[in-house]
Amino acid sequence: MTADPYPGYDWLREHDPVCPVDGPHVQGRMWLVTRYDDVRACLADRRLGSGAPVNPDPHPPGLSNLDEPGHARLRRLIAAAFTPAAVSRLRDRTARTCAHAVESFAGRGHADLVAEYTRQIPVAVMHDLLGVPEAERAPAAEVLDMWYRAKFQQPRDEAKLAELLGYVRKLVAYKRAHPGDDLPTRLIESGALTGDELEVMVMTLIGAGHITTIQFLGTTVLRLLGHPGRRAALLGGDIDWSQAINELLRLDSPSHVAEYRYAGEDMTIADARVGEGDVVLLSLAAANRDPDRFPDPDALDLTRDARPHLAFGHGVHTCLGSHLVKLETEIAITTLFDRLPDLTLDIPGDEVDWGYAPTFRGPQALPVTFTPQEPMTSSPLGDTTDRGNLTKR
Repeated sequence: MTADPYPGYDWLREHDPVCPVDGPHVQGRMWLVTRYDDVRACLADRRLGSGAPVNPDPHPPGLSNLDEPGHARLRRLIAAAFTPAAVSRLRDRTARTCAHAVESFAGRGHADLVAEYTRQIPVAVMHDLLGVPEAERAPAAEVLDMWYRAKFQQPRDEAKLAELLGYVRKLVAYKRAHPGDDLPTRLIESGALTGDELEVMVMTLIGAGHITTIQFLGTTVLRLLGHPGRRAALLGGDIDWSQAINELLRLDSPSHVAEYRYAGEDMTIADARVGEGDVVLLSLAAANRDPDRFPDPDALDLTRDARPHLAFGHGVHTCLGSHLVKLETEIAITTLFDRLPDLTLDIPGDEVDWGYAPTFRGPQALPVTFTPQEPMTSSPLGDTTDRGNLTKR
C-alpha cells in the first residue's frame, strides 16, 4: 500500500471511515480514521490522549507522547527557536547548504537527488540547530538511518535505538562542555529539564526535524519534475510560494498518520464505538484528500488555498517545525532548478520506490540527468560550523 495508498484511503473514507486495524507494538483494539472532519475533530479532542504507553521506553516520553500540562511545559522551552522570525535567520545558512549540495554533483551530469540533495539539506539544517560538530555529522546521519529503520521493524531493533540514545548523550555532554548558539545549549542553560528529559528532547528533535522533511522534499522535487509548466510559474514568481507549499503538503503529506492517540473514555467517532483504552490512528494523508473538503483532491493545483490542510496536524500537537519546513522547501527547490534547469528523471514516475515505512511516504531514490555545469568560482558555503568532536572533551 506504500507505493500508492490513496485508492485504499478513498475506499475507506466512503465505506469504513473508522476502521479496525492492526498496528505495530499495539495490544488491544486500534482504529484508523480517514475523513477530514473526523480526523480534525479527533486531533483537537482532549479525550484522546497521547501519553498512554504502547511499548514504553526506559526514558521519559517526548513531546508527541505527552499530554497537558507536561506537553505545554516542554513545548514552551523550544517554541522560540521555531517562530517565523527565528526561522528566517536560518535563510542564509540554508541557502549556502543547498548551494553546496548542488555543487557537489553539478559538474557530473547525473545524480540521485534523494541521496545527494533532499536527504542532505534537512540533516544539515537540523544539525545546525542542534550545534552538532562538523566532524560528527556523517556518523550522525548513519545513526539516524538506523533509527528510522529500527522504528518500523517488527520486532523493533532496540539495540539500534540504544545506539541513537548513546549518540544523543554524547551530544548533550559535548554541549555542556562547549556551549554555543544552539538549541541544546539554551535548554541546558534554562535548567528546566532533567538529564533524561533533555536527552529525549534532543532525540525527538533529531527524529522529527529531518525525517518528514526528507520525504517532503523528495516528493516535491518529483512532483515538479512531472509538471514543468507549473514549476516554471512557481519559479518565475507567478505563484505564491507559501500557497504552493501548502498545496504540495496537502497532496503529499509526508506523515501519513499522526502519533497514536488513546481513548480516555468510551466515545463515538462517526458511527464507531471506540472503547476506553483503544488506540486511534488518524490518517492525515487520507484527510487531506477528502473530496468533501478539497474538490478534485488528487489534482495538483498550486493556486488552490489548501488551508487548513492537516499535514502538520492540528490542535496542541501541531508541528512546531512548519515554518522551517516551508523555508527549507522554498530554498531547496529554487536552488536546485535555478542551477540545473534541465533536470530529467531517469525512470518512469510509476517505477519510483516509495520505501517501506508505513507512516512516512517519500521517494527512496530520484536518479536524474542534466547538462553538466561549470564549477562556481567560489565556495558557496563558508566555514561557519563547529568542527569539534563529541568524543574529545
